[in-house]
Amino acid sequence: MWNVRRFATWFFTAGFFFAGFLISGRGGDHLCSVAHADTIEFPESELPTETVLPVFDKTVVVRDRRVKTAGKFEVGGGVGLNLAEPLYNQTVFNLTATYHFSETNGVNIFGLFLSQGLSQAGQDLKNGIGLVPPQKFDASLAPTVQDMFFGNYELTAYYGKISLAKQTVMNLSLYGLAGGGLVQWSDHSAFGVDAGIGQKLWFTRDMGLRVDLLLAMYTGPDPTNPDTPQKTLTGSTKLSSSQFSSTYYIRPFMTADYIYLF
Repeated sequence: MWNVRRFATWFFTAGFFFAGFLISGRGGDHLCSVAHADTIEFPESELPTETVLPVFDKTVVVRDRRVKTAGKFEVGGGVGLNLAEPLYNQTVFNLTATYHFSETNGVNIFGLFLSQGLSQAGQDLKNGIGLVPPQKFDASLAPTVQDMFFGNYELTAYYGKISLAKQTVMNLSLYGLAGGGLVQWSDHSAFGVDAGIGQKLWFTRDMGLRVDLLLAMYTGPDPTNPDTPQKTLTGSTKLSSSQFSSTYYIRPFMTADYIYLF
């Protein structure tokens, strides 16, 4: 019985020493060296000597433009609105022509042809609505703007694509323009300046839609000034610009044109 206890004491003591040996790492390193695969070494002559990295200093935004405008003419025509005209017909017709020196720079001619006649508010004033009887205000007796022609520098700031449907992708461009020209009144001409922004939506390589928001600034006779001749209120004879005081006009126009590139 004593020998059995002595053997058990010796067995457990040896087990504790063996566990301590493994925990200390010496035995673990030995076991890991058995479990891991052998290290394979290659000669330096067989190792790659070059690496291929992406080039970041030559970014290409558009690799191949579908609609190329450099060295081409663009012509178009359409209809629009005089957005801030209170007295006269707001409908305008316009023509545009552009020559593109490059994909970003061009020179533009913009023509606006204003419809003659009174707006609904102007017609009400002519009939005396809103005025003390028997007063009437007939703005058609005063000089009116007939057309405008501006020469502009056009800068295309963006060219890209837009998806209007799942299977339809169209090209578009955003641009700004500014310049000066002539404003033709019914009895004289005046100098004016303009500035605006626009967008072109290309249906094909040479046909598209052009939308402009243009701000025109010019001087001319003011029929609403308190010094307006009494004949404008009660008469029936056309008056000249010299009979009115002059004022500055700032008129926004929005137009939509069908354009052709050739």
